[in-house]
Amino acid sequence: MPSLLHHLVLPILRSKYESIGGRLGVPRPDDAPQSHAPGVDPDRILVFGNGAAVGWGVRSHDLALPGQIARRLSALTGRGVDVDAVADPLMTIRTAAAAVPTERLSDYDAIVVIVGVSDALRLTSAAAWRRGVLELLDVIDAHAHPGTEIVIVGIHRPSAISVFSVREAGVVDRHAARLDDITRMICDARKRTHFVEPPILPAESTAASAVPEAAVSASEAVARSRARKGFALWADAHALLLAPLLDQHVGRGTAARDRRHRPQSLEMRMDAIRALGLLDSPPEKRFDDITERARVLLGTAGAAFSIVDEDRLYNKSYSGVGRTEVPLRGAMCSVTIQSGRPFVVPDVWKDDRFVTHPSVRFYAGHPVESPDGVRIGALCVTDPEPRSADSVDLVLLRELALSVQRELAMGPVEPLESTDEVAA
Repeated sequence: MPSLLHHLVLPILRSKYESIGGRLGVPRPDDAPQSHAPGVDPDRILVFGNGAAVGWGVRSHDLALPGQIARRLSALTGRGVDVDAVADPLMTIRTAAAAVPTERLSDYDAIVVIVGVSDALRLTSAAAWRRGVLELLDVIDAHAHPGTEIVIVGIHRPSAISVFSVREAGVVDRHAARLDDITRMICDARKRTHFVEPPILPAESTAASAVPEAAVSASEAVARSRARKGFALWADAHALLLAPLLDQHVGRGTAARDRRHRPQSLEMRMDAIRALGLLDSPPEKRFDDITERARVLLGTAGAAFSIVDEDRLYNKSYSGVGRTEVPLRGAMCSVTIQSGRPFVVPDVWKDDRFVTHPSVRFYAGHPVESPDGVRIGALCVTDPEPRSADSVDLVLLRELALSVQRELAMGPVEPLESTDEVAA
């Protein structure tokens, strides 16, 4: 039964938690909630929750936890890594299950869940916490790939977060420890769910790792540096656990990557293309710059960002040799989007699938996804002469395709007005 002290302090602690809403102007990432580490056929990770998942103290997800995890995990596995973030600073265990992105959960090789600071501050009851954790994990289990690893991170010690001004080893810290005990028992009873303690951070990094600090004398640059150090420590802990688990799945062929490389439906693709509004749209410098870089850096005669329409291939942007559109039948990009991997044809003339393209001998393309993960087209390079498959840096090609995806995630911009526009 809750004590009298519990009832007395609860309104005060909940007001501290709710005060986060008034600090949402403090720096946190405002770019697309994704980060990447170079490499072909990458592992895909979801960071979900609040606290450190939000990215307080930095302006970019590359500097926050997603970017730190991507780089550290890639360094351990030697593979590329894609990390998505779904974070809400006001998330509680009661709202967490409903916030899970169930429609794309099966694409992830691992899911990192960070929740609980808000519930420790609110003194959420043990029974409510248990129900919430079970509901959250049940939702994840129902929609995640069977090979997906689930990591639940323990509650960061609330007294280490200066903005809350709670006493070390006091009622809130003790309550957080009790909630962690419940979570640990639940995780121990589940085969692929792992409980990990949050890292112990240096004093100057603790606040930035979970919620924004109140105004202090340190400059914003110093605060960002502290935040980055904190996120690096969080990422180290997660990467050291995940790397051997993901290696095992890749070795056994049980990773979620096989599922996400399956062909996607025409309906999904066309819905995503229409939502982006790219078909028959004016040229845009942001895409033209990328295709020009692709052509120059990869040393080919042509490069294009191509959208696979129902019956045609529409080149939203191209550099060098190319046309605005070509019939879809026999188009190499239509094969590229059948999986999430790069596709290379060393000599098109020797491949009966592409006899309708007599002016192209070499092709290399990488799928381009919409912000929702639907493959809508490809970034490709072509040459009039055949080339070996290893003559193109596929890691660089993927990085350029990701540059296109980042632009798509930023939304539409004003049409380009230039005398150099490509005539349709």
